[in-house]
Amino acid sequence: MSSIKHEMLHGVFWSAIEKYSGLVVSLVVSMILARLLSPDEYGVVAIATVFTQFLSMFCTMGIAPAIIHRDDLDERDLDSIYTFSLIIGGFLSVLFFVLSWPISYLYENGQLTSVCQILSIQLFFSAANMVPNALMNKNRRFKEIAKRTLLLQLNSCTLAIVAAFGGMGVYSLLISPVLTSIGIFLFNKKYYKVHVCKNITFEPLKKVFSFAAYEFLFEFVNYFSRNLDKLIIGKYMSVAELGYYEKSYRLMQLPMNNVTAVVNPILQPVLSNLKEDPRNIAIEYNKIVRLLSTISFPLGVMLSLCATELIRIFYGDNWDLAIPTFSILSLSLPLQMIQSTSGSIFLAAGDAKGQFWVGIRNTLTTVSGFFIAAMVYGTIESMAWAWNITLFVNFGLTYFTLYHRTLNYNFGRFLKELFNPLILSLILSLFLFVLNIQIQIPLLWSAVVKIGVSFLISVLYIQLTGRYNLLKSITRKNN
Repeated sequence: MSSIKHEMLHGVFWSAIEKYSGLVVSLVVSMILARLLSPDEYGVVAIATVFTQFLSMFCTMGIAPAIIHRDDLDERDLDSIYTFSLIIGGFLSVLFFVLSWPISYLYENGQLTSVCQILSIQLFFSAANMVPNALMNKNRRFKEIAKRTLLLQLNSCTLAIVAAFGGMGVYSLLISPVLTSIGIFLFNKKYYKVHVCKNITFEPLKKVFSFAAYEFLFEFVNYFSRNLDKLIIGKYMSVAELGYYEKSYRLMQLPMNNVTAVVNPILQPVLSNLKEDPRNIAIEYNKIVRLLSTISFPLGVMLSLCATELIRIFYGDNWDLAIPTFSILSLSLPLQMIQSTSGSIFLAAGDAKGQFWVGIRNTLTTVSGFFIAAMVYGTIESMAWAWNITLFVNFGLTYFTLYHRTLNYNFGRFLKELFNPLILSLILSLFLFVLNIQIQIPLLWSAVVKIGVSFLISVLYIQLTGRYNLLKSITRKNN
């Protein structure tokens, strides 16, 4: 167990370096671009990105997690899989380029044509990066991943800002994803080589098929629960409303992506060592749930009740229509942050099939909620509420299945980890609600006061309830 803990801490450290250094860059760039670009331009890119993500699933087909899971793939096998991914990536990139015209016609927006065509470049390089990236994670080369990501992010984001100031508009939003995917490819080509086979064989694909097929099917059904809201808003509401919704969603996800994304890359590679004993996976995972719930519950409440301050500080007054949506979506942060790690646990336990069936059930629930919200209410706020309500239902069902069926562990012990954070979030809600009524100070100071109060209350609660001994941890570090 000590080796598992060491590998986990090492992976988390370098994954944290990657994400948190990138967080500062992302925030600064987002604040600048939001003041230079319009909600319509963000909406156009959001639509194109939804289609890119759909085709990306067919590029990867669940193979990356299968490479991490399987221990019997030799160099020739990996080269064959890599060659196959290049062929599929090239085909889908050309297909997306051609589909740019009907997509543009469907959404009645001429800019979509060129935006989709440019993003077809990213699609190809994403496919080309799949095998090398999987191998870097499998071999726990988190330090190299962190350095690579930060370097590329700094360069591409700087160019994006220059382009926006130069009047490139919507195209400045495409610089970072396209250049980053190309940069990762060049990095992998130099430091983590995989070769193209002249005589491709399908035997390696058969080796990973049983695992990869269920992972791909899960990604396929999960895609609709994650993206159908954007397609509906873009088609039946307006591109501007999609821009407000997308920007709210992205801001809400920033803390999630920079907490769980530190943990997720190392969960499957490390916990896969325990796949023969799923109960031990559950014991280790409960520690992760304890940490994530302690962070996410108060964070979600704070973001929701600081919505006005955060939207105006980060994006400016012209994004005020995003405030209600951001406030609603932020309430989903605690459950999202925890549930986003569940896929890695299914895969670490070797239960890709179970993950697939859970994904189908969750997607049907979420999609039903989106259609009801769109048809009955037709607002971006109703779409946000639909997301929250269906997430609550899916969360309970997902974890009951994971603990009861996959890990064969007491589900009540999982729920116990959520009780204290829930009480903390209720206490915090009361304090921040009173502050919302009483505070009449400038915007920045209002945010500082609310965040400060939230932090102090959370620290006191965690210390007094014995959730974590923060004082002991601080004293140990000082000594």
